[in-house]
Amino acid sequence: MTFFSKVCQQSRRGLVLFGLSIAAIGVASAQASDYPSKPIRLVVPFSPGSGTDLTTRLIASGMQDALKTTVVVENFPGASGQIAATTVAKAKPDGYTLFFTTNTSQAANVSLFKSLPYDPIKDFAPVTLLSETPFLLVVRKNMPVKNVKELVAWLKAHPSDASYGFGNSTGQVAGAALMQAMEVEAVPVPYKGTPAAASDVIGGRLAFMFIDTAAAQAFIGAEGPLHPLAITSVARSPLVPDVPTLLEATGVEDLDLVAWLAVYAPAGTPADIVAKLNGVIHKTTSTPEYEARAKSLSSDLKRSTPEELGAYTKAAIESWRSKIKAAGIQPQ
Repeated sequence: MTFFSKVCQQSRRGLVLFGLSIAAIGVASAQASDYPSKPIRLVVPFSPGSGTDLTTRLIASGMQDALKTTVVVENFPGASGQIAATTVAKAKPDGYTLFFTTNTSQAANVSLFKSLPYDPIKDFAPVTLLSETPFLLVVRKNMPVKNVKELVAWLKAHPSDASYGFGNSTGQVAGAALMQAMEVEAVPVPYKGTPAAASDVIGGRLAFMFIDTAAAQAFIGAEGPLHPLAITSVARSPLVPDVPTLLEATGVEDLDLVAWLAVYAPAGTPADIVAKLNGVIHKTTSTPEYEARAKSLSSDLKRSTPEELGAYTKAAIESWRSKIKAAGIQPQ
């Protein structure tokens, strides 16, 4: 059973209460019927070209058609998503500012930083979960390593060049966990987004990185400059069937790590508007075109109620707390 399935099972009682709350807002239905009456902005915490950005832009097109209004994607990269999260948390809760974000801002940051300028639970209204996506461990194609064990040997033989980049919490935690498991030291280098980190791996300024399968599509393959050594999912991905899991590549358990993407609104957004957005986004992500695109990026498509996403977020905070502690990462 997946993490999402377990959370959904635990939150079924909450769904009853959620249904009652939706019924109770009938008097405010006129507010949702008038929505939207102006452009909607979708805030993304990472740079253009990242997996989160690519998925958000795909959904934005469907939302624009369904809602008959302009939908604009705005990128606020930096500070591990804190800039974007704070922007949305402080926005007017009227449904015109939405946060398309990941486990980085809504779960991992709680344990990666000593304090945050926002609260991932209190400052946001959950809308829907979108997907879960594994990451690939990649090196530049001309690097003289063919598997994870050879990479570890290379890092130990070249300590001055042992480094890895990351543009999000999944890349950070996966890298730290692998280095600890393999008993090797490498310098972690933060980036505002995965594309910039990938460029430095290609240029030889970084030894390796973990990159989400969505963003990786531009860099791997026969003509791509990066070579995947392992994938962070529990099972191999049909997208790259020849790439082993980290368990297969290292023999070490509990190195699997999957990122997730979800939609939030500022806390206080009317429940009827949240419900309308939930329905529109689900309709958009139910098209054959979107499902095919998600599959091509090796993303496991998810849909949830706002109540389910709320429970999922709380459970994810604890799950990431455990993984970050196991990886030996100290909060900044």
